[in-house]
Amino acid sequence: MLLKLVEGEQAIVRTRAHHRALLPAAINLVVTIGLMSFLLGYVTRDTQPAFLQHYSHIAVFLLWTAGLVAVGLGTVKPVLTWLNRLTYLTTERIVQKNFLGAPHARVIPLALLSQHEMRQSALQEMTGAGDLVLLHGAYGQHQRTRLRDMPDIERFNRLVALELGEYRRRAQARAAGERHAQHAPAARGDVRGSSFGGGRG
Repeated sequence: MLLKLVEGEQAIVRTRAHHRALLPAAINLVVTIGLMSFLLGYVTRDTQPAFLQHYSHIAVFLLWTAGLVAVGLGTVKPVLTWLNRLTYLTTERIVQKNFLGAPHARVIPLALLSQHEMRQSALQEMTGAGDLVLLHGAYGQHQRTRLRDMPDIERFNRLVALELGEYRRRAQARAAGERHAQHAPAARGDVRGSSFGGGRG
């Protein structure tokens, strides 16, 4: 499901991991197909001993089963996970959650974000992807969260910096407004009191 926004919150970015994250799944598919083709051709050759030819249908069944399991776990599952996992940057927080199924949401409020750092491997740099390491927490308890293989990582990192700065400015403005509101009634009470006292005298 889509991200539910709180009042006043706006979504800035919705994205998923860079498609380079699917490279292991693609490699698994190619290797599995190649290995299965070789083994299927090997066990069904006419030059095999009569014993192996007699039971070749069992070997073929086992090979197909193993191949389908390998493709399912090593290729299909990672692709579906990649499609389902979304990353949001909003005016209030950073969220990673599933589009369908159990949420397993990872939520980092900007109020608790103290540091963000972009990291790129050589391969990631070639594709423009990268990891974003976030340091967040409160009251001396901090933890690191790594958003892996974010696409266009430099732009994403800049947007995080901009939204974090905007959030802190809004928080400072709210705090200043609250302090002003707290002092204003007392000041008005002093004025009314002195006027009343002056009139009575």
